[in-house]
Amino acid sequence: MENQIYEISYLLLPSISAEQISVAVAKLKDIIVSQNGTAISDENPVLIDLAYSMTKVVGTTRHKTDSGYFGWVKFEVGAEGISGIKKALDGNDIILRYLIIKTVRENTLLHGKMKLKSEERVKTLPTVLEDEVIVDVPVPEKEIIMEDLDKSIDDLVIV
Repeated sequence: MENQIYEISYLLLPSISAEQISVAVAKLKDIIVSQNGTAISDENPVLIDLAYSMTKVVGTTRHKTDSGYFGWVKFEVGAEGISGIKKALDGNDIILRYLIIKTVRENTLLHGKMKLKSEERVKTLPTVLEDEVIVDVPVPEKEIIMEDLDKSIDDLVIV
């Protein structure tokens, strides 16, 4: 079976030490390798404030927290390896929560504002030139075909 690209985003308990953080990340990468996977990229965990309180039960102790160390690892593994990775993460006591998603190999991080395709750009504002003359920059508009509009409306109507 062909390998897929996945990403694990995870939250570690904030009560762990700096040494335990690096050990947890190394252990996570070892879990991926044990399932015949290879790490592509990752980001070291950083302490963040959570939007809401979360609890994690470890043994007989309940940990309630408003913060956690957030990190992620992008990796490649066969589909059969994901269940083993999930099982290993479920048994890890210092992981508060995690999420595994399918993704692409390319870098998906956004830096700055998203760039729109030229045909999807919003109408531009008038441009002011040096001599204070206002010039409207024309933006081509898509032609509306009534049949397509009617079909779109029909698709939205629940019968």
